[in-house]
Amino acid sequence: MKKILVPALSVFALFAMSSCGDDPDASGPPILVLSAANGGGWSESAPAASDMAGADEKMMWAYQQNFTAATDLPALDSSARSYTLVAGDVSANSRNALKEAFGVTEDFVAQDADQGGGYLAGNYDGTTPTLYVGSDAMRYWSYSPAWDESSISSRPCIMEDAVATSDVPTTDAAKVICVEPAAPENVPTKAEAEELFAATMTALGVNNDDLILDSYSDEWGANVTGYLKIDGVRSPLSRSVGYGADASITWASGVFADVQDGASYPRIGTAAAIERLNSQQAGNWGGPMVRGGVTYDTAVASDIAATPVPEPASSDVEAAVTTEPATSDAAPTLDAPAPEIQEVSIIGVEEELVTLYGADGSIYLVPGYTFIAAEDEYGYAGRYTVSALPDEYMQVADAVNEVPLSIAPETAAPAVDPAVDPDMSVAQDVAD
Repeated sequence: MKKILVPALSVFALFAMSSCGDDPDASGPPILVLSAANGGGWSESAPAASDMAGADEKMMWAYQQNFTAATDLPALDSSARSYTLVAGDVSANSRNALKEAFGVTEDFVAQDADQGGGYLAGNYDGTTPTLYVGSDAMRYWSYSPAWDESSISSRPCIMEDAVATSDVPTTDAAKVICVEPAAPENVPTKAEAEELFAATMTALGVNNDDLILDSYSDEWGANVTGYLKIDGVRSPLSRSVGYGADASITWASGVFADVQDGASYPRIGTAAAIERLNSQQAGNWGGPMVRGGVTYDTAVASDIAATPVPEPASSDVEAAVTTEPATSDAAPTLDAPAPEIQEVSIIGVEEELVTLYGADGSIYLVPGYTFIAAEDEYGYAGRYTVSALPDEYMQVADAVNEVPLSIAPETAAPAVDPAVDPDMSVAQDVAD
């Protein structure tokens, strides 16, 4: 697979590298060598911050979910296609389409590599609308209106000099006046926002039939996110637009990713995938490929918060320092209170592509599953996504040198060139 160099991104930061590795079947699909810095790219299944409500003041890793299937789920264990995102500049036509769609008149200016590369139209000082377009494999773009055009004030509190009176002591003459922000007027409904979103996507050359929409609207604003379907399967590649007063656009972001067909991989099946979710929830977020993680000792039931912690004697400190360290493959066990278990009942499953990040900066979309949970008391149905790739097709690179742990540096197999491997080089136009 062609080596792709990608700068780090904050919202989509998953990377992947491909090599033949020590695959027992040399004619099979290549092994994905994952970046240890991202936990092997398995972080999709970790609980969201909103899911941690109810953990109270306990430590985050003492909170655990247990997934069980409440109904028979399809196996989904046949082979499925992976995809590769190719780095490169967004075309001038696509950049101009962005400017027209969001009413930006400033020209794009190429950014230096130490500024992240890509192109910027407008100024970040808030005096003009801004459009940024990256040149990484995601080809990420974002739009922000000028700050003074925002429909909701970001500074509801102001300093105001109060006149000293008998009711207002002189020392309190300088007051901080906080005004409750008013909701914007004429915020579009969910249906109206979806119509506006569809028009914007059409202007950007995106086929709306290829998008799965996730929409929301309340008195403060509306937003629509469209997830791209690739060969009919939902992917993490998305475009989002937010709306405020009088249906004005308050923010927008998306990707112009160039997606190419990759190898087909066998899938572990939904039953094994639920086991994988539970394994990761039990403190092993990176799955079986991650080394040196911290395991959780469920036999320890004492409440640390209720147990006084004595000051260690100097001899105790010396003993702790001189204790023989665990081997690199052994995970240390920490005493901690028994985890709070939340039972999650799975009632459905969907095929979904999962983003994996590798040691060389390549970005891959690989087969995965999204498990749908039963609605909770608030009407929320959680979605939990996990990779469907068998363990033998994933390796975690050394955290320091980003070298596959199971492959010596001097014997690591060379990367596969798509010009030589035709199965990895079938281009697919997604959006341009």
